[in-house]
Amino acid sequence: MEYTNLTIAIILGVFGFAGLVKGVVGLGLPPIVLGLLTAIIGIHPAMALVALPAFITNIVQAISGQYWRTLWRTQRLFFFFATVSVALGCLLTQFIDQAHMSLLLGVLLICYGSLGILQFKPHISVSWQPRAGMLLGVCNGVFTGLTGSSAVPGVFYLQAIGLPKEKLIQAMGILFTCSSLGLSIGLIWQGILTPSTSALSVVALLPATICMYLGAKLRQRISVVLFQRIFYSALTLLGAYVIFKNSAIIV
Repeated sequence: MEYTNLTIAIILGVFGFAGLVKGVVGLGLPPIVLGLLTAIIGIHPAMALVALPAFITNIVQAISGQYWRTLWRTQRLFFFFATVSVALGCLLTQFIDQAHMSLLLGVLLICYGSLGILQFKPHISVSWQPRAGMLLGVCNGVFTGLTGSSAVPGVFYLQAIGLPKEKLIQAMGILFTCSSLGLSIGLIWQGILTPSTSALSVVALLPATICMYLGAKLRQRISVVLFQRIFYSALTLLGAYVIFKNSAIIV
């Protein structure tokens, strides 16, 4: 797909903004990029563009800490099923209209944002974690394959098992890395992630990475709680906008 200079500038600006948010709160790059760019260029091109920057920035987040061995050992079933089930979501895209996929993305963004605003804090006991991890991992992978967003319900699962702040951020990095890898393979298989989209995706990686670094620095200076409220509110509004833009298929 060919883009005008203005569209490319908007794409790079969106990636920079999303990287800044990710640096502050540890997540948000795919939801913000997909929410904004789906409304501009469509969900499939947006998924293709977000794949590489999400994968690279998530690797940085996943290895920036001392807990990855422990997290992988204790939550490997969750991470495994969240990765391999992306293939099922990608397969389902062959039978689902793009507008319906955009609607699903909007619903997930609203759920994600609303539960964040309400400070939803579920709890899953240790004895239930293997079964819950497999089930929610599959759900997370399918939603990733369908919409490109890998936060719901995976992030809520990681919160529910009681991970402390730094461990949670690193666990989210591992989840998003695995999901991004599975999504990239799925998009290549579908012919959506091509050399031309990869080139722009590589360029978008620069503002995303720089702004992620700035966001991490900014996290030390501002109230993360306040920033999270703004972030979740924005996601909720963004989801509503995506649904409104595709509401014609409902009526």
